[in-house]
Amino acid sequence: MKNLLFVFGTRPETIKMAPLILQAQKDPRFKALVCSTGQHREMIKPLFDFFGIRPDFDLDLMKPGQSLIDISLGVMSGLQNILKTQKVDALVVQGDTTSCFIGSLVGFYSQIPVIHIEAGLRSGDMYSPYPEEFNRRATGLVAHTHFAPTETAKRNLLREHYPEKDIIVTGNTGIDALFQVLKQLPQNAELNEMLTKKFGFLDESKKLILVTVHRRESFGKPMDEVMKGLLKLSEESDLEILIPLHMNPQVRDGASRIFGDKAKWIDKGATLVKGQSKIWLCEPVDYVPFVAMMNKAHLIITDSGGVQEEAPSLGKPILVARDKTERPEALEAGTSKLIPLAEHDFVKVALEVVRNKQVYDQMAQAKNPFGEGRASETILNSLGKRL
Repeated sequence: MKNLLFVFGTRPETIKMAPLILQAQKDPRFKALVCSTGQHREMIKPLFDFFGIRPDFDLDLMKPGQSLIDISLGVMSGLQNILKTQKVDALVVQGDTTSCFIGSLVGFYSQIPVIHIEAGLRSGDMYSPYPEEFNRRATGLVAHTHFAPTETAKRNLLREHYPEKDIIVTGNTGIDALFQVLKQLPQNAELNEMLTKKFGFLDESKKLILVTVHRRESFGKPMDEVMKGLLKLSEESDLEILIPLHMNPQVRDGASRIFGDKAKWIDKGATLVKGQSKIWLCEPVDYVPFVAMMNKAHLIITDSGGVQEEAPSLGKPILVARDKTERPEALEAGTSKLIPLAEHDFVKVALEVVRNKQVYDQMAQAKNPFGEGRASETILNSLGKRL
């Protein structure tokens, strides 16, 4: 039996690690040790509860105002203490977070094989997204095995001269997680009751646009232009916009300044009535109810990487509010489009998708390039042979 230490701490990592951990726990070839860095403690607790995962180690790094350097020091020190007492045959990291990169660095220093899940994504710009582009490239330098979600990601790694024998295309574990949630949604009476209570004011006769924006590189004018575009879109009589608003003060200040009284918060205790607002703001939504809201939406506008991967499996067109994306597979497959970060062009592209049935249907019916929900099985079968 090989001991796998899974290291992660943000919500996106938790979503994509969960199906792999659950599969490893049932596999007699492995023992799954779970280390949560605690960076997104409140955001990942519902995920741990939903998937039934209990961390073996918690680095408890969640502190207000901490910098990337603070997080790096905490992950490095915490992992060092764990490795002093635990036999670890491979250290598993996911994606492109600071915990991913620092975890891989500690694995390298400790001469433990580093397993990189979702390897090979590239934007080509070290500062976009920041610091993610650096984190994933640096993790690749020390990885023992690169589990690439797509052939495009594999080609990126081959161009950087990584040995082909160490690169395995798996699909994306986030799709595994999505299918697990979709399977459980219809039978989860408590969740459905909560969704009805919280979002029952939404007007079924209108097309719902679900929006998430939070990336650091969009702060300032680009995000202001997106919000101005959303305000203009809200003037369309048959559209309704729901924005789970990121906690970052720069995102919230921009929304307050640009939307003003044209947007209504749903979490402030007021009685909500259909038609009362065309832009609804709410606190960040946990992953499982967010999947339900994606399923309900007509169109999704986002700068999130995970949403770009998940929404095609739901048949939802994606407009990516970024200058570039490290997930070009979605653009090539036709499931998503880049939307300009300038008010006039932003509105033009959004309305083209909403109003042109042929354009909408082509995006909604495209095949998801990120897999069919069997990535975890592929990864563990490969590790069983390689470790």
